[in-house]
Amino acid sequence: MKDKLDQIRESAEADLSIFIKLVAPHLMLGAVHEELIQWWTRSESKNNQLVLLPRGHMKSKLIAYRTAWWITKYPETTILYVSATADLAEKQLYAIKQIIDSPIYRRYWPEMINVEEGKREKWAVSEIAVDHPQRKLEGIRDATCKAVGLTSNTTGFHADVVVLDDIVVPGNAYTADGREKVEAAYSQLASIENPGAREWVVGTRYHPKDIYDTMVGMKETIYGDDGDITSEEEVYELFQRVVETNGEFLWPKQTRADGKRFGFDDKELARIKAKYIDATQFYAQYYNNPNSEDVARISSEKFQYFDKSILQNKEGDWYIRDRKLNIYAAIDFAFSLRKKADYTALVVIGVDHQGNYYVLDIDRFKTDRIVDYYQHIVTAWQKWGFRKIRAEITVAQQTIVKELKESYLKPNGIPLSIDEFRPTRSLGDKFERVSAVLEPKYDNMQIWHYKGGNCQSLEEELVMAHPPHDDIKDALANAISIAIIPKNRVGTFSIGKNIVTHSRFGGVSY
Repeated sequence: MKDKLDQIRESAEADLSIFIKLVAPHLMLGAVHEELIQWWTRSESKNNQLVLLPRGHMKSKLIAYRTAWWITKYPETTILYVSATADLAEKQLYAIKQIIDSPIYRRYWPEMINVEEGKREKWAVSEIAVDHPQRKLEGIRDATCKAVGLTSNTTGFHADVVVLDDIVVPGNAYTADGREKVEAAYSQLASIENPGAREWVVGTRYHPKDIYDTMVGMKETIYGDDGDITSEEEVYELFQRVVETNGEFLWPKQTRADGKRFGFDDKELARIKAKYIDATQFYAQYYNNPNSEDVARISSEKFQYFDKSILQNKEGDWYIRDRKLNIYAAIDFAFSLRKKADYTALVVIGVDHQGNYYVLDIDRFKTDRIVDYYQHIVTAWQKWGFRKIRAEITVAQQTIVKELKESYLKPNGIPLSIDEFRPTRSLGDKFERVSAVLEPKYDNMQIWHYKGGNCQSLEEELVMAHPPHDDIKDALANAISIAIIPKNRVGTFSIGKNIVTHSRFGGVSY
């Protein structure tokens, strides 16, 4: 008959919640933590799990306990613990060591590590190897748990489990270069994972294009027993929560027996929010929403619409009812030698004599072929008849424009002027330049959209502080920047079926 100690030990190994309460009786767990623990360990769970919780909700603490629990269940395991920096990862490994080396833990699992630290196989700042006999039995040479920064060299390690704990931080989230480095480092991890390896990811959103957004969108092809493709599934299963919903908090304030309080309430959240100079960061980190409309510079209330049916072409000129429009276009190239990474957007606008700007057409496509750029530009030119198109120029895009002019437009006799725009530092960064053009005009209700189509994508870009794509918004700003408002020339206008008046002298012409 098993004694009580063995029963407790077996129960703790079978249930992560019991394990945590056994080795950390001081820890205050809320309903969300119990829910997360059950989600992590349910029988139908996927190998790849992504948890996105608000800051201050113990996700890193709980993943440390889960790691210690996994080592307890499978002492022969090999775990790579990755954080944004080596220092962060080593702090988490220190927490794991504290769990395994605690008196409570050693009472139930004395075989896991030698009591004397100097006699342990490995007990260093950046890696540990437990002394359980199962490791020697299976000839495991890699560390039980190795802590590394995201960009560290992990070549040669063979991981059964990869823990990714807060790999996105302010230092790598807010620049394209930082995000690309995270993506590159993340991609390398697949090479050190053993077959059937697990990935446990915990983090908080910082930016719409961060690696967590990429993970959510990842798909894997599923093959049947006959080798045929049967379906496509998400690579990661997702557990995502926000700090509060309609005033109901994810982790409401709790008071421990010693009077210490944990969790959140209105007062606590307001105190935190007040310290955020950039409100978008607050909504990203506490609501997992890098693009909350609460902080939108251009709100959806500023959107107004015209009916495309009132657009008319008269003898080559475009009119909104009786208002003649000057037509302009702009193209935002997304040219990369490495990949078709982003969209190219071509926006056509019209402006009337009252300074109203109408978004007439939005063409959005992916390509890295110059002939495709030409075909899209010519198609829009043939329809709308604009004589000038602005293109924002970088080094790579300068090559595109030169090729378009010399090899496509001139040889085909197309009278189209390309306005090459090279932004200078004095104009500010791209966000500042675009905002300076668009925000005043939306505030003054001068811009009109058409309903549906790619205008929906434009509206998403406008209300988001950090949109995943900003190509349409950029092209719209550039088109407006070159637009010249037409003079108010009434000219001739119809007052009846076949009666036309003269604008200057009046009367009726026959």
